[in-house]
Amino acid sequence: MITALEIPQRSDRCSARVASGPPRYTAIPGLEPISAPESLRQPGGESPSSERRAAQAGHRVSQAALARLDRRLSDRDRAILSSLRMHQFLTTTQLQRFHFTDHHTPAAARICRRVLGRLHQLRVIEHLDRHIGGIRAGSASYVWRIGLIGDRLLQLHDGPSARSRRKEPSPRYLFHRLAVADVHLALRDGDWRLDTVAAEPGCWRPFTGPNGARQILKPDLYAVTISGDYEDHWFIEVDRATESLPTLLKKCAQYQHYRASNQEQQRHGVFPRVLWIVPTERYAEALRRAIARTAHLPTELFRVCTVPSLPAALQEPSA
Repeated sequence: MITALEIPQRSDRCSARVASGPPRYTAIPGLEPISAPESLRQPGGESPSSERRAAQAGHRVSQAALARLDRRLSDRDRAILSSLRMHQFLTTTQLQRFHFTDHHTPAAARICRRVLGRLHQLRVIEHLDRHIGGIRAGSASYVWRIGLIGDRLLQLHDGPSARSRRKEPSPRYLFHRLAVADVHLALRDGDWRLDTVAAEPGCWRPFTGPNGARQILKPDLYAVTISGDYEDHWFIEVDRATESLPTLLKKCAQYQHYRASNQEQQRHGVFPRVLWIVPTERYAEALRRAIARTAHLPTELFRVCTVPSLPAALQEPSA
């Protein structure tokens, strides 16, 4: 049984929508659409063989060689790195949808594969042993992540960071991360402007819960969309029907605890609506009923939808 929460008066009204003014948020660098096609050859031709050999040496590449390679990266190369840093894993098709939207298919697919192949040869990115869609699909079936050289390139600009794990992820973890990336892509394609998006761990929220317990709220995505004169704030949870309803309700209760802390309202002036995205309408209806039956979970705080019904859920009028 979920216990009652004492919510401050100022947060009793659930509203994730505020009037839109001058932009207060900046989109994640590197995730903006690239509007003009790049040449498949970098300025001055292909990377010198010495740089290719240095890249293949992995962590042994010199700082001078790393700096030379960094200068040769195109804007789109850097955007691909930013996308992989944000989502950790992306398929060839997802990277094509993020960064090769200025070409018509099949030209986009062909150019995408060539660019990814060049970055892979330089060890800026690497693909998993696991294929999506079967090995016969070729490079289109690859799942990509940042490579050893890519890690070091990012550290040139961002400073030292924890080294990326090289082991293969579990299927459950991998498919969840790819599903979150699909939702991010869906957010870019609607009749609204995607003003802000952040994936975990960048969207996590530490807070002090009931009885002074330190907690961390871990949404899959945080987003701000703008429609007309209004901006809507969202915490997004993507569930592939891998968790039980009691587990999802426990997460809903944590959102209610975070709302009661008033931390988000003080930061942004509004508490985001929580959007659950599930695989089927039948599962969505089951979660809606479970939330409605649970005491002290305000139904107006939560929306539940499938990916196809995401546009309608985002544009549904506030209660």
